[in-house]
Amino acid sequence: MTFPYKVFQTVVECGSFTKAGEKLGLTQSGVSHNMAKLESELGIVLLHRNRNGLSLTDAGERLMPHIRQIIHHASLLEQEAALIQGVEVGSIKIGTFSSFSSKMLPQLIHRFTKSYPNIQLELYEGGYEEIEEWIASGTVDLGFLTQPSRDLETVPLFQDELVVLMQESHRFHTKKVMEVASFQDEPFIMPKAGCDQLIKKLLKESGVKPHVLFEIGDNNTLISMVQEGLGLTIIPKLILPPQVPHANVIPLETRVYREINMAFKSFNAASPSTKRWIGAVKDHFK
Repeated sequence: MTFPYKVFQTVVECGSFTKAGEKLGLTQSGVSHNMAKLESELGIVLLHRNRNGLSLTDAGERLMPHIRQIIHHASLLEQEAALIQGVEVGSIKIGTFSSFSSKMLPQLIHRFTKSYPNIQLELYEGGYEEIEEWIASGTVDLGFLTQPSRDLETVPLFQDELVVLMQESHRFHTKKVMEVASFQDEPFIMPKAGCDQLIKKLLKESGVKPHVLFEIGDNNTLISMVQEGLGLTIIPKLILPPQVPHANVIPLETRVYREINMAFKSFNAASPSTKRWIGAVKDHFK
């Protein structure tokens, strides 16, 4: 009954009928048929179709939150019915950022799927603001953020320490700890991956102004620039690979941490499978 709604949601998320079809196991004509059926039943046009791709009409924008709710409640119904029969089923959409995906998620997923093999996990990787918007809009069931949100329920998981990264031949490479004052006028590469506010606050409170050469959003680019000796940086440990050739990692004298949180709209309103995931993650980080 809800399948045309699911097709519509998938088309919007994928941005094309072809990609939506691949995800749902339908032909392009099958996706088109379901969309035409839904628009006919509702008596409105939901999507603009043009050479530049697909976009929601004003009506589609207004109905999208309600359609997500319909799909969510249908999923709740299916999961509750399965639980009555003693079977754990369902699907969970998870919003995550790249460093958490690479360092933390593999172990979490491995442990969870061993306990709940019939619950499917779907990952959406993006920036922190994007993840928060996905949670708020219902695009994902929950996500991982680096700061608490006023509008969401959050569970603190762990603290990720910020450290100094410099080329192995840098004049400060023998330091055991890095004083904030040492950054004054020093060539510096500022991260733009969400922790920049913490770094700027630390420098401002200390009255220190490094010579910021670049502001970089891509972590690999940032690390490569440091390895080439273009400047030093402050970076969360979670972002660093196990080994960083030709570079030294030194703790800050004034320790700074970013808090990694799990966030969702409402635990009480979450699906049984989502509650299982939340419980498993909390147990893992106890």
